[in-house]
Amino acid sequence: MKVWIPIGLIAVLGLLLGLHQPSVAIVSQEPASALTSAIPEPRESAPFSEAPPALPPAMQQAMTQVAAAYQVSSQYPTYSIPLSSQQTELLQPNAGAHSVRDLNTVGLPGQLMIQLSAYRYRQEEPIEADIVLSGDDALFSQLSGLTLSVRDNNNAVLLMPQAQIQNNSSEQRLQTRFSSRDNWPSELNLVAELQLTDGSTLRQSAPFQVFTAVAEITATGTPYVDDNELVIPVEIEKAAAGYYKLAASLHYADKKPLAYLQGKGRIGSSGTLELRVHGSLLYNLGGIQNLWIGNLQLRKMPEKPGPEVQWGFSRDDFYAVKNVDPSRFSPTPFQDEQTVSRLQFLQSLGSPGTHQ
Repeated sequence: MKVWIPIGLIAVLGLLLGLHQPSVAIVSQEPASALTSAIPEPRESAPFSEAPPALPPAMQQAMTQVAAAYQVSSQYPTYSIPLSSQQTELLQPNAGAHSVRDLNTVGLPGQLMIQLSAYRYRQEEPIEADIVLSGDDALFSQLSGLTLSVRDNNNAVLLMPQAQIQNNSSEQRLQTRFSSRDNWPSELNLVAELQLTDGSTLRQSAPFQVFTAVAEITATGTPYVDDNELVIPVEIEKAAAGYYKLAASLHYADKKPLAYLQGKGRIGSSGTLELRVHGSLLYNLGGIQNLWIGNLQLRKMPEKPGPEVQWGFSRDDFYAVKNVDPSRFSPTPFQDEQTVSRLQFLQSLGSPGTHQ
C-alpha cells in the first residue's frame, strides 16, 4: 500500500524540526551574493517534550518512514558527510559553464556549444574556453563568420579575444585563452556570435566571474585526533581579516572521494581553519594510509547584509593528510541532544505511546 504524505505536513515538520540536511557550499552560475547563506548558522532548538498529536494509521506509517530516513541522515554531522563520485556539484564546485544552443529551433541544422574551464577566475588566472559549432553542409553553407567577445551584464563589449580555429566536415572548433583586465566587473559573459550569409546574427553566451583574492590557502598542518574526529588544520595567509567559511573534499589515497567537509571561523591577516572528519567515515579504511583533501573553496562572508561574498584561493589543488590510522576511530554514529530530540519526536509520531 502506498502512503501519501501531505505536502503541508512535511513543510510544517521541516520548519518545526529544522530537519537534518547537510548544508553544502555548492557553486552555481549565480551571482556570488546568492551564496551568502549556503552554510547557515546553526539554530538552537528546544527539546521536544510535549506529547505529539495522534495521527491516522496511514499517517503514522508515513512518519515511521520519515523517522527512519532522518535516523540514517543524522548519523553524520553536517560538517562531515559521505561523498560519492556521483556528487559532481561537490567534487567540481568551480566547474565552468557548459552552454549549448540547439540551432534547429531557428531553422539551422546544428548546435553551438561553449565550455569554460572554470566559473570563477582570480584576476591573474588565465581564462580558457572551447567553442564548438557542429552541423553539416546545410549549416556551414549559411555561415559567414564566428566571433568571440567578452561582455558585461549591460552587453558592452570589453574584449574580442583571439582564438585558434580547427575545421573539419562536421564542426568548427575555437579555442581561446585570455586574461582579465583590472577594470572589469566581476560578472561577465563569454559570447559566441554567428554571422549568417543573409546578414542575421545568432548569439550564445556562458557566464563567468573574476575576483580579487582576499586570502590564500597555503598548506595543511599536522592532523590530530579529537575524540572520534580527525582534525585537519588548514593554513591561510595574506588574508583580509574577517569571518571565513571553508569547504573541501576528502579523498582516499587513489583520489576516490570519501567525505565532504566544512569549517568556519574568524581569522586576521593569517590563521587556521579546521576541517573535521567524523570517525565513522574513517573506521573502515583498512589500515594506516595517506588521504588527500582537495577542491578547497574559501569564502569571506559579509559582516552585514549588502556586500557580496569574497573569495580566497588555494595554492595547490590537493594536500596530503598523512598516516591516518583507522584503529583510532569508532563506527559510533554522530549524536547530539538536538538530533536525539528530533528523532524521538518523529518516532513518537509514527508510534504514539512508545517513545515517552
